[in-house]
Amino acid sequence: SSAISAEAQRHRGQRVPAEMAELKAQLIEGVEGFLERTMTKKNRKDFLSTVGPFLLVVTFLEDGMRIFLRWGEQIHYMTQVMKMSWWIGVVCLLLSAATQLGASALVIRPSAMKPSRVKPGCYGLLVFVAIQPFMYGQARDVDFMCRSITLAGGLLLLIWSENDKQRRSSDMGLPQDTQGQGADRLQLCGRLFLTFIFFFQAIYDEHGGLHKAFSKPSFFGIAASLLLLGLSALVCAGFKTEWSALILTVVLGISNCFMYPFWSVHARLVDFYKYYFFQTLSVMGGMMLLALHGPGGISLDQGAKKSI
Repeated sequence: SSAISAEAQRHRGQRVPAEMAELKAQLIEGVEGFLERTMTKKNRKDFLSTVGPFLLVVTFLEDGMRIFLRWGEQIHYMTQVMKMSWWIGVVCLLLSAATQLGASALVIRPSAMKPSRVKPGCYGLLVFVAIQPFMYGQARDVDFMCRSITLAGGLLLLIWSENDKQRRSSDMGLPQDTQGQGADRLQLCGRLFLTFIFFFQAIYDEHGGLHKAFSKPSFFGIAASLLLLGLSALVCAGFKTEWSALILTVVLGISNCFMYPFWSVHARLVDFYKYYFFQTLSVMGGMMLLALHGPGGISLDQGAKKSI
């Protein structure tokens, strides 16, 4: 009986590794199938074209609604901090909310509604981005200005994508070279503006930019800053743009949850953290648009295609 028991244990010991190997093979096959279905270029484009524009304007939607939800605090800031009269403060706040909410609605309204009003919406938001730092007394805040420029870059990319759609669907009556040069310059400006915040964070961020390499050296901080600089440089040059932009989007999303957790801070800090959290989401939306539409004609990627 002991011999039979030993033989049974031996067979059971052989069966367990075989079952584990089969389970591992099934798991790998399932993961590969999932990636093949979800990570195709078409699925990526569908996801980015849907989520990108919404994330780009989400900070304007949040800020516009917050004006009404925190009306008393907003009026107090305008009258006591910015030294405006009550009437001027009310007019500024109402115009701010109407511009942000109305223009954002034009950007994200269903594409089936014709004609498209994305470009007028972007123009309205660009005007607001230019005025906002002076309206709220933030023109000397370098971090705020870099974020504003980055948001402007995302809006320029969205305008460029709309121009590109119109150019493809109808004859604009202009020579192809003229259209291409103007579009490429607009796309280049958007791409460069979009990286402002990354260069600022990599070099002068309070949480560990390269400016602290000598005063408070940190291996992780230096490595993260160098990675951020490298990816930002790739985006600026238009080299491996899609994956560089997607990696930056993931990095932004992860860091956003750690740097601006508005759900777990003191009530006095909630508005501050929430504003920067949603603003970072909008930067992510701009990066998604860049990954979706590519770097344009003035880029290393396009130069490589022409050489081939």
